[in-house]
Amino acid sequence: MTAALIIVCMAATTAYAAAYMGLDWKLLRFLNPADSEQEVYLENGAYVVDETAANENGTLEVKQILGDSNLIYILMDFTAPEGTVLNADRYRFQLSLLHGNPGSNSAGYDYTLLDDENANDNKISLVLTYLSDNIIAGRPVTMRVSDLEAADAYPGKFETVIPGSWETKFDMKYKDLSATRLVQQKLSLYGYEATLSSISISPISVTLKVNSENTKAISEAARNSSKEIGPNETSDGYPITIHYQDGTSETTTIFTGMNRADFLSNSITIIKTFTPIIKDKEIASVEFFDAVIPVEEHLQ
Repeated sequence: MTAALIIVCMAATTAYAAAYMGLDWKLLRFLNPADSEQEVYLENGAYVVDETAANENGTLEVKQILGDSNLIYILMDFTAPEGTVLNADRYRFQLSLLHGNPGSNSAGYDYTLLDDENANDNKISLVLTYLSDNIIAGRPVTMRVSDLEAADAYPGKFETVIPGSWETKFDMKYKDLSATRLVQQKLSLYGYEATLSSISISPISVTLKVNSENTKAISEAARNSSKEIGPNETSDGYPITIHYQDGTSETTTIFTGMNRADFLSNSITIIKTFTPIIKDKEIASVEFFDAVIPVEEHLQ
């Protein structure tokens, strides 16, 4: 009896570990880590899902998930029926992602079409970027995608090329890569008083949470300051500058991520995504308007 129990426990442990071993090469290339140390760090946080949904219009394979407290990346493959050619510049699905988190939440999503070894076959690989101010790693999720849409390069318009829906259920068992620091620092945003309440940093995103009685005015000022600077690119209305320990820095001039203003709670959540990912362990400070937030080696 004891020996049998030991074998079962060992098998369960091995299966659990395997779910975290390795980062799919497609996701690895998408994230583009700076060095082998960062690659290992990402590998330790990724979770292998391997859930499939199929119908007469195609097969969806959810491969892997990686994320933090405000951003998740989901790697998926889609195979259309034989004879279908998927060679457009852009693809996307409509998405419903139910993750059962308590309270209200705001979310946004986008898809990135990954490089394909055979651009004229019936298969594509996508990374779903899902941003929310209320993600909790470990929760079960029901993901439904529907109606595969295709478009030429921007400003081409999306049109449905394969109708239907595909639903999968899995646990978000990725390891949260982020560390959060409570700040409570006064600052001025577009001339209005505000308080930076917290900052969360991971290799894939930086999230700032701001409180102000002038939330509406700040949001309007940020929106008005953001201008189109390129094809499908706008300037960042809430830019930050990351200062590294070696004296280098980078500023978010192009908007990527999500901004959410809650006029009832007088709060603003600002999520910034980074690909290639940032060297979060080498950050000395983050500058946000007139506030400079030192980053300790270990955030709380």
